Amino acid sequence: MKRMQSKRSPVSAQRAAELIRQADPLGSAAAEPGLSPRALRELSALVDGSPPVRAAVPPAPPAAVGSVPPAAARPRRLGPLVASLAVAAAVAVAAVFVLAGRGATGGGLVADEPHYASAAELEDAADLIVRAKLGGGTERTVDDVTSTEAPADVLATAKGSAPGRSLTVRYTPPGGGGPETADLVSGKEYVLLLERQDDGRFTLVNTVQGAYGVAGSGAVPAEGNEVELSPAVLKALGLEG
Repeated sequence: MKRMQSKRSPVSAQRAAELIRQADPLGSAAAEPGLSPRALRELSALVDGSPPVRAAVPPAPPAAVGSVPPAAARPRRLGPLVASLAVAAAVAVAAVFVLAGRGATGGGLVADEPHYASAAELEDAADLIVRAKLGGGTERTVDDVTSTEAPADVLATAKGSAPGRSLTVRYTPPGGGGPETADLVSGKEYVLLLERQDDGRFTLVNTVQGAYGVAGSGAVPAEGNEVELSPAVLKALGLEG
């Protein structure tokens, strides 16, 4: 007997849903009352090949009174221009601090060295003021900075008490590797304004203002030093203004 061939008739999505509900072994009591719109669309595409229809999304219901508000929007990131301006400002501030260390008279980085505007301030800062003849010194290097320790024969004293007829002066010569240097020459006379250190040696109160060259009967300030010594100090040292 020949089998009867029949064409397969398309089954709608709604009909397929009814067949699924009828075949549910749990019965209609346990089943959902109907398929969701999304399930119907997907089932329709599988059964009869029709494209799924995108259902309209209903508007969100208004927020109830007392409900939690949505999270606040994140702050906008700084753009490249704003970031560049911030970096430029930081560089400018750093430059101001570097240049501030160059304000002392005499040039160089002398931010750690005091500078005195008057003879009274300068002479008050010294523990000892003497007229002395500088001798040949010896050099010592510590942390890549070379200092000179030289004996000085005391010829006269204007302030303080010298430890004897000779004392030791420590200073950094030009080229010694430090920013604060004093250009003193062995064999010459100077008016030295000194600070006493714990080891008994003496250092200049200021590399620019701590030594005045003696020329004839006068005290000659170093280049960059505009402060003249007081008449009382000059007279005590046997010098004139």
